[in-house]
Amino acid sequence: MDRDLSISVDCVGGETSDQLVANFITYILEVVELLEREHDLTPANVKVTTLIERLKQQVTLQFSPDEIQAVLGNRQIQPLHPRLLAKLSECERHSELFYSRQLCQSHSLSLDRMTRLPSWGVYETLVGQEIQFIRKYTRQELIRTPIVFVGSGPMPLSAILIHLYTDVDVICLEMDDVAYNASRELLQRLGLENKVKVLHENGETFHYRAFRRVFVASLVSNKAAVLKQIKRTAHDPLVAVRTAEGMRQLIYESVDEEQLDQLGWVLMGRTSTEGSLVINSTLFMEQRE
Repeated sequence: MDRDLSISVDCVGGETSDQLVANFITYILEVVELLEREHDLTPANVKVTTLIERLKQQVTLQFSPDEIQAVLGNRQIQPLHPRLLAKLSECERHSELFYSRQLCQSHSLSLDRMTRLPSWGVYETLVGQEIQFIRKYTRQELIRTPIVFVGSGPMPLSAILIHLYTDVDVICLEMDDVAYNASRELLQRLGLENKVKVLHENGETFHYRAFRRVFVASLVSNKAAVLKQIKRTAHDPLVAVRTAEGMRQLIYESVDEEQLDQLGWVLMGRTSTEGSLVINSTLFMEQRE
């Protein structure tokens, strides 16, 4: 019998820790199975949208370090985790493209319409934290310089919010043809094309020497290669890399901080997701002298 996608699971009932872990593992296995069975991964498929929103709510609950390790290290979850990340990444890109095109089809489009997007509040919270760190670690003479955002996607919400918070130009790098065209059209409709500019570029080969502040999006697949290129071509940059911690690693790939250290980056600070529905945390780094 075909199971409904709207899986119901409560991870914070009266279970013992072992029961909670076992229930959550079963839940994740069902999520993977059901996402891989669906063909329409856009917001038009309410079942998928509901499933993903419920999963995001579940991973932001309080889990102990032992519970997190028991789930992420489970012999069934480990081989499925990359497939889950890939499917969720696909869902996010479909969602962003769906809303980007929907907004562009509007008779009149304004930033007020953008604030009604389902993900606006989460991004507003995340970028608000990030900007506090950017201001803290940016030297005064560089405070008005442009910021590069690698992997901005078809709906460049983060880049738009960075511009709104700082009033500086944001240069987006997007290598995917569809995402590049969709984001350019959206920014033109919003009248922001001269403030948030999208370049059809690969972050692994772009020359960063004209820029001192760089963001790397969570869905950028080969962050190590991007960071190597930044290190090769930029002078004394401040770099913000989005990652995921704890059970939130089920949603987004976690950055290997030991590898960052080996690549010559020094961690200066990180944002916190504690007590919020934000999935990503952000690492702020500079090159080791």
